[in-house]
Amino acid sequence: MKICILTIATNKYINFVQKLYDNIEEYFLPEHEKNCLLITNHECESSDNVRIHNIDHESWPMPTLKRYNYFLKEKDFIMQHDYCFYFDVDMRIDSVVGEEVFGDLVATKHFYKLFEKPEQFSYERNPNSLAYIPVGEGKSYYAGGFNGGKTEKFMEMSEVIADRVNRDLDNDIIAVWHDESHMNRYMIDNPPTLELSSEYCYPEPELGRHSQFDPKIIALLKNHNEIRS
Repeated sequence: MKICILTIATNKYINFVQKLYDNIEEYFLPEHEKNCLLITNHECESSDNVRIHNIDHESWPMPTLKRYNYFLKEKDFIMQHDYCFYFDVDMRIDSVVGEEVFGDLVATKHFYKLFEKPEQFSYERNPNSLAYIPVGEGKSYYAGGFNGGKTEKFMEMSEVIADRVNRDLDNDIIAVWHDESHMNRYMIDNPPTLELSSEYCYPEPELGRHSQFDPKIIALLKNHNEIRS
C-alpha cells in the first residue's frame, strides 16, 4: 500500500518535523511505502519522499483551521496513495503502529473526553456555525491530532469540511475548536468505520497514570503560546 502522511508545521513547529518523520519511518506502517506532505511557511526543499506545500503564515488558528483547504490544493498528489493519515507535527510514536489503523474513515477518541458525558463535550454550540452540534446529538468526541483512512474517503471529508470552514469564515465565525469542531460535526453525519482508542493520540502528561492504556502515539507536552509566536 502507498501511504500519504499529512503534516502542518508553521513557525517554531518546524522544529518537530524531523523527529516525527524519523518516528514515522521506523514505527508507522513500516512494511508500506510512505510519502509525506509537509505544509509550511518555511523555505524547505522537497526530497524523494517529502513534498513541500508552502503557505503564507497567518495567526493561529488559521494554519490548523484551513488544513482541509491545503489538502485540497494537493489533491492530485494525495490521490496517488491508497491511504492518507494526518498527524499533528508535535507527536511521538513509541511503538509499532500497523495495519490495525486501516479503515475507510479513521478517527481517534479524544482522551480527556473519555471522562465526560456527551452533553459536556466541547462541541460547537453556536447554531450559526456549520460545525454546530446541539446538545443531545453525538456520542463520541474525536481528536484532531491523528485521523485518516482510505484516500478517497478522506478527501471526500476534506471537500465538505473546507467548504463549511470557508462559509463560516465568510460570516466571521470560527468554531470553538476550529477544524476539530468541523471534523466532529462531519463524523456525526458520516460515522467513522474505524474508531481508534485514545492510545493513538495520548497526551504526554498522562503517561504512566492509567494502567489500562498502552499508548502508541503521544501528543507531546509543549508551550503552545511560545511555539505559535
